Amino acid sequence: MKRSAKGNMLLFMAAIIWGCALVAQKAGMSHMGPFGFTAIRCTMGGLVLLPLIWHLDRKKTTEEKQNEAGRKETIIGSVVCGLVLMILILFQQFGLPFTTVGKAGFITALYILLTPVMGIFLGKKAGKNLWIGVLIGLAGMYMLCLYEGASGLTFGDLMMLCAAVAAAAHIHVIDHFVQNIDPVKLSSYQFIVCGLACVIPMFIFEDISMEAIIDCAVPILYAGLISCGLGYTFQVIGQTETDPSLASLILSLETVFSLLAGWIFFKEILSVPEYIGCGLMFIAILVSQMPDRKVKKM
Repeated sequence: MKRSAKGNMLLFMAAIIWGCALVAQKAGMSHMGPFGFTAIRCTMGGLVLLPLIWHLDRKKTTEEKQNEAGRKETIIGSVVCGLVLMILILFQQFGLPFTTVGKAGFITALYILLTPVMGIFLGKKAGKNLWIGVLIGLAGMYMLCLYEGASGLTFGDLMMLCAAVAAAAHIHVIDHFVQNIDPVKLSSYQFIVCGLACVIPMFIFEDISMEAIIDCAVPILYAGLISCGLGYTFQVIGQTETDPSLASLILSLETVFSLLAGWIFFKEILSVPEYIGCGLMFIAILVSQMPDRKVKKM
Protein backbone atom coordinates (compact mmCIF):
# COMPACT_ATOMS: atom_id res chain seq x y z
CA MET A 1 0.00 0.00 0.00
CA LYS A 2 1.37 3.42 -1.01
CA ARG A 3 2.23 5.87 1.77
CA SER A 4 -0.53 8.33 0.76
CA ALA A 5 -3.17 5.59 0.57
CA LYS A 6 -2.12 4.25 3.97
CA GLY A 7 -2.19 7.75 5.48
CA ASN A 8 -5.63 8.48 4.02
CA MET A 9 -6.99 5.22 5.41
CA LEU A 10 -5.65 5.98 8.91
CA LEU A 11 -7.15 9.48 8.83
CA PHE A 12 -10.47 8.05 7.63
CA MET A 13 -10.43 5.60 10.55
CA ALA A 14 -9.64 8.48 12.94
CA ALA A 15 -12.66 10.39 11.59
CA ILE A 16 -14.90 7.35 12.20
CA ILE A 17 -13.54 6.90 15.73
CA TRP A 18 -14.04 10.55 16.66
CA GLY A 19 -17.45 10.66 15.00
CA CYS A 20 -18.59 7.85 17.31
CA ALA A 21 -16.91 9.36 20.39
CA LEU A 22 -19.90 11.61 21.12
CA VAL A 23 -22.03 8.45 21.32
CA ALA A 24 -19.74 7.13 24.06
CA GLN A 25 -19.79 10.49 25.85
CA LYS A 26 -23.59 10.65 25.76
CA ALA A 27 -23.98 7.01 26.83
CA GLY A 28 -21.58 7.61 29.72
CA MET A 29 -23.86 10.33 31.09
CA SER A 30 -26.49 7.65 31.80
CA HIS A 31 -24.27 6.21 34.55
CA MET A 32 -21.82 8.94 35.61
CA GLY A 33 -21.64 12.68 36.02
CA PRO A 34 -19.64 14.87 33.59
CA PHE A 35 -16.69 15.35 35.97
CA GLY A 36 -16.33 11.67 36.81
CA PHE A 37 -16.58 10.50 33.21
CA THR A 38 -14.08 13.13 32.03
CA ALA A 39 -11.66 12.40 34.89
CA ILE A 40 -11.42 8.68 34.15
CA ARG A 41 -11.64 8.95 30.38
CA CYS A 42 -8.96 11.63 29.92
CA THR A 43 -6.52 10.21 32.48
CA MET A 44 -6.80 6.85 30.73
CA GLY A 45 -6.43 8.52 27.32
CA GLY A 46 -3.26 10.32 28.39
CA LEU A 47 -1.66 7.24 29.92
CA VAL A 48 -2.36 5.07 26.88
CA LEU A 49 -0.28 7.47 24.73
CA LEU A 50 2.84 6.98 26.87
CA PRO A 51 4.01 3.86 24.94
CA LEU A 52 3.73 5.84 21.68
CA ILE A 53 5.85 8.62 23.23
CA TRP A 54 8.48 6.06 24.27
CA HIS A 55 8.49 4.55 20.76
CA LEU A 56 8.85 7.94 19.04
CA ASP A 57 11.57 9.08 21.48
CA ARG A 58 13.69 6.09 20.47
CA LYS A 59 13.66 7.29 16.86
CA LYS A 60 14.64 10.89 17.63
CA THR A 61 18.09 12.14 16.80
CA THR A 62 20.29 13.78 19.42
CA GLU A 63 19.67 17.17 17.78
CA GLU A 64 15.90 16.73 17.94
CA LYS A 65 16.09 15.87 21.64
CA GLN A 66 18.24 18.93 22.34
CA ASN A 67 15.75 21.22 20.56
CA GLU A 68 12.84 20.06 22.72
CA ALA A 69 11.45 22.34 25.40
CA GLY A 70 12.65 22.09 28.97
CA ARG A 71 10.65 20.58 31.80
CA LYS A 72 9.25 23.94 32.98
CA GLU A 73 7.89 24.93 29.56
CA THR A 74 6.48 21.43 29.02
CA ILE A 75 4.65 21.56 32.36
CA ILE A 76 3.24 25.07 31.71
CA GLY A 77 2.11 24.11 28.21
CA SER A 78 0.52 20.88 29.40
CA VAL A 79 -1.36 22.62 32.23
CA VAL A 80 -2.69 25.47 30.07
CA CYS A 81 -3.73 23.18 27.22
CA GLY A 82 -5.16 20.64 29.65
CA LEU A 83 -7.36 23.19 31.42
CA VAL A 84 -8.72 24.59 28.14
CA LEU A 85 -9.36 21.02 26.98
CA MET A 86 -11.24 20.36 30.22
CA ILE A 87 -13.53 23.33 29.57
CA LEU A 88 -14.18 22.09 26.03
CA ILE A 89 -15.04 18.53 27.08
CA LEU A 90 -17.20 19.60 30.03
CA PHE A 91 -19.28 21.86 27.78
CA GLN A 92 -19.90 18.79 25.62
CA GLN A 93 -20.67 16.55 28.58
CA PHE A 94 -23.14 18.99 30.14
CA GLY A 95 -24.85 19.61 26.80
CA LEU A 96 -25.11 16.12 25.31
CA PRO A 97 -28.17 15.01 27.32
CA PHE A 98 -30.11 17.95 25.85
CA THR A 99 -29.31 17.61 22.13
CA THR A 100 -28.71 14.94 19.52
CA VAL A 101 -25.30 13.44 18.77
CA GLY A 102 -25.55 14.59 15.15
CA LYS A 103 -26.31 18.22 16.02
CA ALA A 104 -23.60 18.16 18.69
CA GLY A 105 -21.03 17.01 16.13
CA PHE A 106 -21.90 19.66 13.56
CA ILE A 107 -22.20 22.55 16.04
CA THR A 108 -18.90 21.66 17.71
CA ALA A 109 -17.30 21.48 14.25
CA LEU A 110 -17.86 25.24 13.97
CA TYR A 111 -14.43 25.49 15.61
CA ILE A 112 -12.98 24.95 12.11
CA LEU A 113 -14.48 28.31 11.16
CA LEU A 114 -14.02 30.00 14.53
CA THR A 115 -10.30 29.15 14.78
CA PRO A 116 -9.14 31.41 11.90
CA VAL A 117 -11.70 34.08 12.88
CA MET A 118 -10.25 34.08 16.39
CA GLY A 119 -6.80 34.21 14.81
CA ILE A 120 -7.60 37.59 13.26
CA PHE A 121 -7.53 39.09 16.77
CA LEU A 122 -4.09 37.52 17.18
CA GLY A 123 -2.75 39.24 14.09
CA LYS A 124 -3.29 36.39 11.61
CA LYS A 125 -4.78 36.89 8.17
CA ALA A 126 -7.96 35.24 6.92
CA GLY A 127 -8.62 34.41 3.27
CA LYS A 128 -11.74 34.94 1.15
CA ASN A 129 -12.80 31.31 1.36
CA LEU A 130 -12.96 31.52 5.14
CA TRP A 131 -15.51 34.35 5.03
CA ILE A 132 -17.55 32.48 2.42
CA GLY A 133 -17.44 29.46 4.74
CA VAL A 134 -18.51 31.59 7.71
CA LEU A 135 -21.58 32.88 5.81
CA ILE A 136 -22.55 29.36 4.72
CA GLY A 137 -21.92 28.13 8.27
CA LEU A 138 -24.22 30.79 9.73
CA ALA A 139 -26.95 29.75 7.30
CA GLY A 140 -26.41 26.14 8.35
CA MET A 141 -26.55 27.08 12.02
CA TYR A 142 -29.83 28.88 11.43
CA MET A 143 -31.38 25.85 9.70
CA LEU A 144 -30.01 23.50 12.34
CA CYS A 145 -31.08 25.40 15.48
CA LEU A 146 -33.18 28.47 14.71
CA TYR A 147 -35.46 27.47 11.82
CA GLU A 148 -38.43 27.18 14.21
CA GLY A 149 -37.48 30.32 16.12
CA ALA A 150 -35.55 30.80 19.36
CA SER A 151 -37.49 27.92 20.92
CA GLY A 152 -35.60 25.55 18.64
CA LEU A 153 -32.29 26.47 20.28
CA THR A 154 -31.84 24.08 23.21
CA PHE A 155 -29.54 24.26 26.22
CA GLY A 156 -27.55 21.44 24.65
CA ASP A 157 -27.07 23.44 21.43
CA LEU A 158 -25.77 26.42 23.43
CA MET A 159 -23.34 24.17 25.28
CA MET A 160 -22.05 22.80 21.97
CA LEU A 161 -21.61 26.33 20.67
CA CYS A 162 -19.55 27.13 23.78
CA ALA A 163 -17.60 23.92 23.14
CA ALA A 164 -16.85 25.11 19.60
CA VAL A 165 -15.45 28.40 20.98
CA ALA A 166 -13.39 26.47 23.53
CA ALA A 167 -12.14 24.15 20.78
CA ALA A 168 -10.97 27.12 18.72
CA ALA A 169 -9.18 28.56 21.79
CA HIS A 170 -7.66 25.13 22.44
CA ILE A 171 -6.19 25.03 18.92
CA HIS A 172 -4.56 28.43 19.45
CA VAL A 173 -2.97 27.49 22.78
CA ILE A 174 -1.80 24.22 21.23
CA ASP A 175 -0.33 26.18 18.32
CA HIS A 176 1.53 28.41 20.80
CA PHE A 177 3.11 25.67 22.89
CA VAL A 178 3.64 22.96 20.25
CA GLN A 179 6.36 25.05 18.61
CA ASN A 180 8.87 23.59 21.08
CA ILE A 181 7.03 20.75 22.84
CA ASP A 182 6.72 17.34 21.21
CA PRO A 183 3.07 17.19 19.93
CA VAL A 184 2.45 13.63 21.14
CA LYS A 185 3.84 14.45 24.60
CA LEU A 186 1.73 17.60 24.75
CA SER A 187 -1.37 15.61 23.80
CA SER A 188 -0.71 12.91 26.40
CA TYR A 189 0.14 15.31 29.22
CA GLN A 190 -2.81 17.62 28.52
CA PHE A 191 -5.19 14.65 28.71
CA ILE A 192 -3.71 13.69 32.07
CA VAL A 193 -3.98 17.28 33.35
CA CYS A 194 -7.58 17.46 32.14
CA GLY A 195 -8.44 14.19 33.88
CA LEU A 196 -6.77 15.05 37.16
CA ALA A 197 -8.32 18.54 37.21
CA CYS A 198 -11.78 16.90 37.20
CA VAL A 199 -11.06 14.62 40.17
CA ILE A 200 -11.75 17.14 42.97
CA PRO A 201 -15.04 18.46 41.47
CA MET A 202 -16.01 14.83 40.85
CA PHE A 203 -15.89 14.06 44.57
CA ILE A 204 -17.52 17.40 45.54
CA PHE A 205 -20.44 17.48 43.11
CA GLU A 206 -21.03 13.86 42.12
CA ASP A 207 -21.70 10.51 43.74
CA ILE A 208 -19.05 8.19 42.35
CA SER A 209 -19.19 4.45 42.87
CA MET A 210 -17.44 1.39 41.52
CA GLU A 211 -20.80 0.07 40.34
CA ALA A 212 -21.33 3.17 38.21
CA ILE A 213 -17.83 2.88 36.75
CA ILE A 214 -18.43 -0.78 35.87
CA ASP A 215 -21.78 0.06 34.27
CA CYS A 216 -20.02 2.80 32.29
CA ALA A 217 -17.02 0.62 31.33
CA VAL A 218 -17.69 0.41 27.59
CA PRO A 219 -18.22 4.18 27.02
CA ILE A 220 -15.19 5.00 29.20
CA LEU A 221 -12.95 2.50 27.41
CA TYR A 222 -14.05 3.76 24.01
CA ALA A 223 -13.74 7.46 24.88
CA GLY A 224 -10.41 6.93 26.67
CA LEU A 225 -8.52 4.17 24.87
CA ILE A 226 -10.05 4.29 21.39
CA SER A 227 -10.93 7.98 20.91
CA CYS A 228 -8.01 9.59 22.79
CA GLY A 229 -5.34 6.92 22.30
CA LEU A 230 -6.00 5.10 19.03
CA GLY A 231 -7.68 8.00 17.23
CA TYR A 232 -4.84 10.39 17.99
CA THR A 233 -2.23 7.80 16.99
CA PHE A 234 -3.97 7.30 13.63
CA GLN A 235 -4.02 11.07 13.13
CA VAL A 236 -0.31 11.52 13.91
CA ILE A 237 0.80 8.69 11.63
CA GLY A 238 -1.72 9.57 8.91
CA GLN A 239 -0.75 13.23 8.70
CA THR A 240 2.91 12.32 8.18
CA GLU A 241 1.96 10.48 4.98
CA THR A 242 -0.79 12.73 3.57
CA ASP A 243 -1.00 16.27 2.22
CA PRO A 244 -2.18 18.61 5.04
CA SER A 245 -5.11 20.05 3.05
CA LEU A 246 -6.36 16.56 2.14
CA ALA A 247 -5.85 15.41 5.75
CA SER A 248 -8.06 18.20 7.09
CA LEU A 249 -10.80 17.36 4.57
CA ILE A 250 -10.76 13.67 5.53
CA LEU A 251 -10.85 14.48 9.25
CA SER A 252 -13.83 16.82 8.69
CA LEU A 253 -15.85 13.69 7.84
CA GLU A 254 -16.02 13.25 11.63
CA THR A 255 -19.17 15.40 11.53
CA VAL A 256 -20.90 13.07 9.08
CA PHE A 257 -20.01 10.01 11.14
CA SER A 258 -21.36 11.66 14.30
CA LEU A 259 -24.69 12.11 12.51
CA LEU A 260 -24.72 8.47 11.40
CA ALA A 261 -23.65 7.26 14.85
CA GLY A 262 -26.50 9.17 16.52
CA TRP A 263 -28.98 7.53 14.14
CA ILE A 264 -27.53 4.01 14.59
CA PHE A 265 -27.06 4.00 18.37
CA PHE A 266 -29.78 6.38 19.61
CA LYS A 267 -32.25 6.26 16.69
CA GLU A 268 -31.97 10.05 16.45
CA ILE A 269 -33.90 11.41 13.48
CA LEU A 270 -33.51 15.07 12.54
CA SER A 271 -36.06 17.19 10.73
CA VAL A 272 -35.58 18.11 7.05
CA PRO A 273 -34.42 21.69 7.90
CA GLU A 274 -31.92 20.23 10.40
CA TYR A 275 -30.49 17.89 7.77
CA ILE A 276 -30.22 20.84 5.39
CA GLY A 277 -28.41 22.75 8.14
CA CYS A 278 -25.97 19.86 8.62
CA GLY A 279 -25.33 19.81 4.88
CA LEU A 280 -24.69 23.56 4.76
CA MET A 281 -22.31 23.38 7.72
CA PHE A 282 -20.40 20.53 6.12
CA ILE A 283 -20.09 22.56 2.90
CA ALA A 284 -18.91 25.51 5.01
CA ILE A 285 -16.20 23.35 6.56
CA LEU A 286 -14.98 22.20 3.13
CA VAL A 287 -15.06 25.70 1.60
CA SER A 288 -13.22 27.30 4.55
CA GLN A 289 -10.36 24.82 4.20
CA MET A 290 -9.84 25.34 0.48
CA PRO A 291 -6.78 27.43 -0.41
CA ASP A 292 -7.49 30.84 -1.91
CA ARG A 293 -6.54 31.24 -5.55
CA LYS A 294 -3.59 33.47 -6.12
CA VAL A 295 -4.08 36.23 -8.66
CA LYS A 296 -1.52 35.98 -11.47
CA LYS A 297 0.56 39.06 -12.04
CA MET A 298 0.52 40.47 -15.57
